Amino acid sequence: MPTYVCSVRPNLLDEAKKAEIARAITRNHHEATGAPAYFVQVVIEEKAGAQRYLGGEPASEQIWIRADIRSGRTVEQRSGLMLAIMRDVARIAGVEEEKIWVYLCNLEPTDMVEYGHVLPLPGKEQEWFEALPASLRDYIAALGTKRDGFVL
Repeated sequence: MPTYVCSVRPNLLDEAKKAEIARAITRNHHEATGAPAYFVQVVIEEKAGAQRYLGGEPASEQIWIRADIRSGRTVEQRSGLMLAIMRDVARIAGVEEEKIWVYLCNLEPTDMVEYGHVLPLPGKEQEWFEALPASLRDYIAALGTKRDGFVL
C-alpha cells in the first residue's frame, strides 16, 4: 500500500517513461508521507479497447491517476503529494499539467493486508518491518535496494 493506478491511452508512454513515472510516484509518496518505498505499487494501465471521454469529448492525452493510500495523512501532505505527482507525470509524459488528474482515496491501515500481514499505522512502519520473519525482511529490503536505496 499505496497503490497508484495510472490510466493512459495505448502508446502514449514508452517503457522508459512508464518506469520513470513509477519511480517518480514512488519517490513523491515516500517524501510526502515518510512511508517506505517498498509499500508503493504503481500500475500503468493501457487498455486498447478503452475510450476516454471528458465532457462527452475524446480525451486522448488525459492521464488519470487513482491511488488507494493509508489514511492518517494531513491535508498538506495529500495536497503536496498530488501536486508533485501531477508535475512529474506531466513533465515525463510531455503533456500539460491540466491533463493530469490525481485522486487519493484513504483507507484505514487495518483494512489492508500486504506481504501476508495487516499494514501498520502511518509512522509505525519500522516496528512492523522488524516484526516480520527474517526471510520476508530480506526480500523487502532487496526491493528497496534496486534503485535509490532502502529507506524506512
